[in-house]
Amino acid sequence: MGDSIGLAFDDHRRLRIMAPEELLPLAAWLYTDVQPNLSMLDQLGATLQRCHAEERTLVGNGCMIDFVNDLVVLESRYSRWSRKVLPQSVFWPVLNGLKSFLEATAGQPGLDRPEGYPLAPVRHFEDSAEDMSKPFFVTHTYFPADWTADDVRAAGQGAWTSPTALRDETTGLWSGMWRDLELAGYFEPSTGEVQTYFPVIAP
Repeated sequence: MGDSIGLAFDDHRRLRIMAPEELLPLAAWLYTDVQPNLSMLDQLGATLQRCHAEERTLVGNGCMIDFVNDLVVLESRYSRWSRKVLPQSVFWPVLNGLKSFLEATAGQPGLDRPEGYPLAPVRHFEDSAEDMSKPFFVTHTYFPADWTADDVRAAGQGAWTSPTALRDETTGLWSGMWRDLELAGYFEPSTGEVQTYFPVIAP
């Protein structure tokens, strides 16, 4: 990939991804479905390899991944972009590059989790379509188990309206901070309506 994709962390421990326009859907998938955490990335890598071997769809927080021959098909679950098709020769090096970046930055003191950081879990499980046409794997992040529905709504509203909020009009991706926890999701740029949000697992 050369210099086509750049990675960095900002002052809020958020992964920042710089990518050319044609790769923005891939960057959005990296941001919302691939956690900037080495342990989570290893789990996701194993799930992706299984999806590839067993011809399953991977359903993430905001996107779906399919492997077709030597291609990767990336679709937005919220209709934020047209179906994006990438060669696997691009897809896997990008993931490996992210892993190398996380390994290289793992010791940076600015990435330490603050005291009382909310424990937001990631769950991986198998499922199938209602018509049983194709099995798939699901990998989602969830809010802390002890949070109430009101806590989740307050976090979403707080992150969306916070001074830290970032919004990308091209992909509908957004990110904001709430009590040291990053939330990311998608919104409808034409209306400014939030479509979804979920926690991001910090390094």
